[in-house]
Amino acid sequence: MAGRLPPLLFTLHAGVLADRWPKRPIVIVCELASGAVLASVPLVSLVAAPPLAQLYAVTFLVASLQVLGSTASTAFVPQLVEHHQLVETNARLGTGNSLADTAGSNLGGVLVGLLGAARAVAADSLSYLLSAMLLLRIQTPEPARTEPEQRTSVLADIRAGLAYTLRTPLVRAAVLSNTVNASAMASCAALWSLFLLRTLGWPPTVLGLVMGAGGIGGAIGGITGRRLAARFGPGRVIVTALALSPVCQLPLLLARPGATGQVAIGAAMVVQTGCAVASGALLRSIRQLITPPEMQGRAQSSGMWLAFSLRPLAALLAGVLGTAIGLRPTLTAITCLLAAPAWMLWRSPIRHLTSLAAAGAAPAAALPAQPAPALESAAEPGTPTP
Repeated sequence: MAGRLPPLLFTLHAGVLADRWPKRPIVIVCELASGAVLASVPLVSLVAAPPLAQLYAVTFLVASLQVLGSTASTAFVPQLVEHHQLVETNARLGTGNSLADTAGSNLGGVLVGLLGAARAVAADSLSYLLSAMLLLRIQTPEPARTEPEQRTSVLADIRAGLAYTLRTPLVRAAVLSNTVNASAMASCAALWSLFLLRTLGWPPTVLGLVMGAGGIGGAIGGITGRRLAARFGPGRVIVTALALSPVCQLPLLLARPGATGQVAIGAAMVVQTGCAVASGALLRSIRQLITPPEMQGRAQSSGMWLAFSLRPLAALLAGVLGTAIGLRPTLTAITCLLAAPAWMLWRSPIRHLTSLAAAGAAPAAALPAQPAPALESAAEPGTPTP
């Protein structure tokens, strides 16, 4: 709870701060502060076992700082690259994140085994310092802000961000479909390990290997998503990727104990994670392209908050249903829910996107609520459109 509560409490406020203040210093300060907070654990462990109250506080503070830092970081990306590079940039970030998640989880287990828990946390603390040092190397100046004649309240800025998100057709479709998808995946994650370990009798080592396969799938999705979007259009790629997600759940529902089921579920997870990274990078790029610079932080934070707000409830509901009707029937219901995001985007203007303009999409206010014409590329003729 300490780690999952900050996104609900602070995400919307983080978007306002990211729009009001320079984003690079925000990210750097959050990295340095996260490292300092984590360093308190090994320091206290030199004289006594860290109390649980300290661990709760550290978890809450680091999660809070990362909410602010990640919001500012995502809103900073469109200022670092040209608009026609956004899709490739987000795809590479998604690939890096997938590989880092896989390598980090495995490395964390190794470090705890070799060094002990406190020293492993110390190494984690140093990783934030290294991150801040790398961020200091970014020399791209941020555009000067035009201060309004009268500063509005934080609450008014939050309302403006939510209103923009829910009234802009492309952004609304992307955010609401992501909210449903995130809720379904949170429900599945609440039961995933329990079902595989208890019902299918998997050894913990096999479960770890399959989870690692998901990271590989994410890297593949990040590499191929941009190329597929350039060839077939981002709308088709996004809808197809989300439509494959419930299909990839079928091996989980049909598998029986044994190696065959383990291979099938592992392969399906590679495809599912790859589709998630590919569609996520494209949807993020669409939002960044059509969102005005002064609204980037709030548009990002509004989408994150809507997605995070239902995840704890979805996980709790999955646990209740799993207890009441069984794990396999509950996972079947979750699989049906995973079909909803593709259906939502099929009925939205996103389905009609055949390309993304190199200099930015059409003005958000001009986008119709009904299926719109394709956003044509401003690139030179014959140049693949990202």
